[in-house]
Amino acid sequence: MGICQVNTYSLSEEKNLYKKIADVELNTVQGKINLSSIYDKSPVLLALVFSRCSGVCNPMLMNLSKTIRNIKSDRNFQILVVSFDLRDSLSDLIAMANHYVPIGEKPWFFATTRQIKELNSSIGFTPVWDSVRMQFDHEPMIVGVNENGFISRKLIGIRNSDELLTVIKDVNNEFIPSYPLPRKGMVFSCFTYDPVTGVKKPSLGLLVLLIPTVLTGFILLFFSFRKQHKMIDSNG
Repeated sequence: MGICQVNTYSLSEEKNLYKKIADVELNTVQGKINLSSIYDKSPVLLALVFSRCSGVCNPMLMNLSKTIRNIKSDRNFQILVVSFDLRDSLSDLIAMANHYVPIGEKPWFFATTRQIKELNSSIGFTPVWDSVRMQFDHEPMIVGVNENGFISRKLIGIRNSDELLTVIKDVNNEFIPSYPLPRKGMVFSCFTYDPVTGVKKPSLGLLVLLIPTVLTGFILLFFSFRKQHKMIDSNG
């Protein structure tokens, strides 16, 4: 597997990247707090669900819980699960989450908010209400938020542990071989994404990875040329 491999992803994963997440007020078990009071302490993985979901919410939450346990990372991060359904009470959300995560277990937070429109807009999350099914149509989404409150990476869909670990590394400002947006600390990404043109192009990191191969090729050519030159001289 190449170090510069780029996973298949939805284009919506690039929407709102490296923009500030809305600092909404959250209703949590610990009381009312602002979102910034969580990411100020450590980076955040944000997951959006609703308790009445008959679709992807429960599988996503179950997968997230299982994956976090399997990763066994000592990196600094917290997980914030927020309901995007204004009908949900905190007890509704906790009852749902308690099937997968013991409430109070670190590094998990569970919250509702009256400012869900602002939060959704800031991360590019667009659930659509289906009045026939009485359900929201939406994508499962994990959002990585760094300690400055900026959205550094998004995952759409139920993803594996390697991809989730990439988000955890990303919010901790570790080297990522492929990074969508140029930013401080990511000068050696293999590819960059131009949000204006929507084009991905090779970056400095790809050149760095190619240097050993190119140098090896030149060395082999050099010695091959010398060998041929000596053979010509000896035959001459």
